[in-house]
Amino acid sequence: MMMLIVLLAWLYVVLMFAVGQDSVGGGLAVAFLLGVLPTWFVAWTARNRLRRSREARKTGREA
Repeated sequence: MMMLIVLLAWLYVVLMFAVGQDSVGGGLAVAFLLGVLPTWFVAWTARNRLRRSREARKTGREA
């Protein structure tokens, strides 16, 4: 739950930073590079961790 709160706070800060840019292209670049990519990486890491733990539990029960 704490990770979700930190992620939402990060996205809020990135959104405010992107809105404050001088151009639309700069704002989109900031939002993508500082918002979308890190969010995707955190989600990918958490999903892999969850997948590995489920797989370990499944193989532990079968053995």
